[in-house]
Amino acid sequence: MSNDNLQVRPADYVIPADAANWQKRALIVGVVGVVICVVGAVTSLEQFLRGYLIAYMFWTGLSLGCLGLLMVQYLSGGLWGLVIRRPMEAATKCLPLMFVLFLPILFGRNVLYAWMTNATLTARNSWYLNTPGWIGRWLFYFLVWISLAYLLNRRGDAQDDPPNAGPQPRFQGLSGVGLILYALTVSFAAVDWIMSLDPTWGSTIYGLIFIAGQGLSALAFNVVILTVLTRCSPYREIIKPMQFHDIGKLMLAFVMLFAYFSFSQWLIIWAGNLPEEIGWFLNRIRGGWGIVALVIILFHFALPFALLLSRERKRAGRRLIGLALLLMFMRVVDIYWYVVPNFAHEREHFYLSIWYIVAPIGVGGLWLAYFFYNLRQRPLLPAYEPQIPSLLHQGSHGH
Repeated sequence: MSNDNLQVRPADYVIPADAANWQKRALIVGVVGVVICVVGAVTSLEQFLRGYLIAYMFWTGLSLGCLGLLMVQYLSGGLWGLVIRRPMEAATKCLPLMFVLFLPILFGRNVLYAWMTNATLTARNSWYLNTPGWIGRWLFYFLVWISLAYLLNRRGDAQDDPPNAGPQPRFQGLSGVGLILYALTVSFAAVDWIMSLDPTWGSTIYGLIFIAGQGLSALAFNVVILTVLTRCSPYREIIKPMQFHDIGKLMLAFVMLFAYFSFSQWLIIWAGNLPEEIGWFLNRIRGGWGIVALVIILFHFALPFALLLSRERKRAGRRLIGLALLLMFMRVVDIYWYVVPNFAHEREHFYLSIWYIVAPIGVGGLWLAYFFYNLRQRPLLPAYEPQIPSLLHQGSHGH
C-alpha cells in the first residue's frame, strides 16, 4: 500500500459508540458523588474539604499533565503522541470544569489554610501568603492553562480541514513558551494549594515533584484509554506495539524522575537536620504514616520500575493497563500523604476518612463524563496531520 493512499477519512475514525455509555455511567457516578459530598460538607466540613482537595489536585493534575505532554509532543514529534493526541486534547478541555470545581476550596479556604486566619503563621511570608494574592494567582493560573489549552485545541482543529483551506498550523513556538509557563504556574499552584497547608515549611523542589507526578498519571491514563480503543476496529489495526513501547519508556522515565525529585527533597532536608524542616518528614513517618510512605516507595517506584524494564510488557497494552491503573491510584495515595499530615489532629497519627475516598470518585465521575463528551466531538486522528501517512503505513505493515 503506497503512502499516497494512506489518508485518514474523519468519518472512519469516530470514537466507538460505547463512549456514549461510558459518558453516561461516569456522569451518574459524578452526580451521585456530588450528592454524597454535599452531605459530607454539611456533616463533616473539615474532613470533606481535605478529601476534596486530594481529589481536586489529582484530577486537575491529570488535565495539566496532558497539557504538558501535548506540548512536549508538538516540540519533539513522535508517533507515540499522535495516537494519544485527541485524548490529551480532550483532557485539557476539562480545565474550565476544574476552574468551576475550585469553588468549594475557595469558599472553604479558611478551614483548610490556617494562615488565612492566623497572621502570626505568615509573619515572614505575608508578602506572598495573603488572601487577595492567593485568589489572584488562582485566577492567573487558570487564565494561562485554559488559554494554552484553547490555542492548542484550536490549532488542532485546523488539522481536520483540507490543506487548501489555509496555512497549516504551527505548534512549536507556542508549545515552547507554553511549557515554560506550565512549569512556573504548576510549581506555584502546588505551593499555594498544598505546601501552604503548613506555612512554616518550604521546599524549592516541591513543584517539580508535582510536575513529574502529573506527567506520570497522564501517561498512565492514556495507556488505559489507548488499550480500550484497541479493542475496536480500526484502531486495533493502527495502534501497534511500537506506540505502547514508546509510551511505556516515557512512563519509566517519569517513574524515575518522580523518585529522583522525591528522594532529593528528602535527602537534602534530612541531611540539613534543621528542626523547622525535618518535622515535616517526621509527621509523615510516625504513627502509621511510615507505612503509607513505604507503600508509596514500593508501588509508586520500585514495582513499576521493575516491571517497566521489561520490553515485552511495554509493548502490550493489555499488560500495561494494570500497571497504569496502579500508578494512577498511587498518585492519589501520594497526594493524600502530602495533604493530610499537615493538620494537627493527623500529625504522627494515621487517619483515613471516608471522604478521602468518596471525593476522588465523585470528582472523577464528573471529570470523566466531560472528558468523554469532549472526546466524542472529533475523530480520534487528525486527518491532515503530516505524520498520519507514516502512522498508517506502520500499521499496514504491522511494525
